[in-house]
Amino acid sequence: MGQGLDLKINRLPARTWNWLKMNEAGLNEIEAGESPTIITEGFTEAVTWREDFSAIATGMGEDMDRLAREANTDAIRIQSGPSEEERRAALHFVCGGGAKSFQPVELLVREGENLTVVMDFTSAPEAAGLTAVQTRFRVRKNARLRLIQLQLLGSGYTFLSDIGGSCSEGSSVEVIQLFLGGAETYAGCQADLAGKESTMNADVCYLGRDSQRFDMNYVANHRGEKSRSRILAGGVLRDRAFKLFRGTIDFKFGAVGAEGEEKEDVLLLGDDVINQTIPLILCAEEDVQGNHGATIGRLDDELLFYLCSRGMSPEAAAEMITRARLDAVCRKIGDEAAEQMVQDYLEEVEKNGR
Repeated sequence: MGQGLDLKINRLPARTWNWLKMNEAGLNEIEAGESPTIITEGFTEAVTWREDFSAIATGMGEDMDRLAREANTDAIRIQSGPSEEERRAALHFVCGGGAKSFQPVELLVREGENLTVVMDFTSAPEAAGLTAVQTRFRVRKNARLRLIQLQLLGSGYTFLSDIGGSCSEGSSVEVIQLFLGGAETYAGCQADLAGKESTMNADVCYLGRDSQRFDMNYVANHRGEKSRSRILAGGVLRDRAFKLFRGTIDFKFGAVGAEGEEKEDVLLLGDDVINQTIPLILCAEEDVQGNHGATIGRLDDELLFYLCSRGMSPEAAAEMITRARLDAVCRKIGDEAAEQMVQDYLEEVEKNGR
C-alpha cells in the first residue's frame, strides 16, 4: 500500500463552527492491508446473497471505502436464523503486535427474524498496530439486530469502527460499544430509519486514561413515520485523555411523528483532559420531537466526602465510581461470555494501573 492513505472521516452531516475544527477528523498515512486473525463462533457456513451492501452509507464516511478497496479483504457475511431462534454469532479479533488489518462485515436480518453479533478486539497489553472493521447491515420488516463491540486492545493500538445500515418497517437495531483500550479510537455509526416505526438505539461507553484519544460520529436518519432513535454516550476521562463526540438526529421530510433523543454523561477526573461534544438536530419535517442534553462534570464533592469518611481514599472512590459507570453499560450486553471478558479486562487494568 506504499505510504498509505490520508483520510477525512467522521464528518458532520452539516458543518458548523468551522473555527473550532470539530467538523471532521483527519488520519494520515493509514495502511490496513492484512487479513486479521478472527476466531468465529456460532456460524460456520459461507453465506452468499445477491444484495449489494457497498452503497450503504456509514458513519465514518466515504473515505473508509477507499481504505476498504486498498485492503481488498473479503467480507464476512452473517444472516439471521429462523424466527423461533435468537441467533448469536461471535467474531473474536486477535490482534498481533505491529499488525495492520481491515475487515468488512455484512449482516442481513430477514423479515421477522433476530440476530445478535458480538465482536471483541484483543491484543497483548502493550501491543501496537491498527485494526479496522466496517460493518454494514440490513434489517428487514419486523426484524431485530443487536450489534455489540468490545474494544480491549493494547496501549499502542489504533482502532477504527465504521457502521452503517438501514431498518425497514417495524424493525430495530441496537448498537452497544465499549471502548476501553488502545491509543486512538475512531468510531462512526449511521442508521437509516427508512421504515415506519423503525427503531435505532445506541449505547456508547468509553474509559479514557493517559493520553488516549476518542473521536466519534453517530447519525440517526429519520425517514419513516413514527421512527425512533436514542443515542446514549457516556464515559470517564482522566489524566490527559481526549474525547470528541458528534451526535446527529436528522428528521427527513416525511418522517411524521418521529422522535429522537440524544444524551451524554461524561465524568472528568483530570485537570488536563479535553472533552468536546457537538449535539446536532436537523429538521425538514414539522411533526417531530427531538431532544438532546449533556451532563459533564467532576466528582461531586459531597459524594467524595461521604466515601472518604467511610474509609476510602479519593483514588479508590474515583475507581469505584468509574467501575460503576462501566458496569452499567456492561450489563446491557446480555451475553455472559462477553460480559466476563470486559470484567476481566477491567480487573487487569486496575491491577496494573494502566
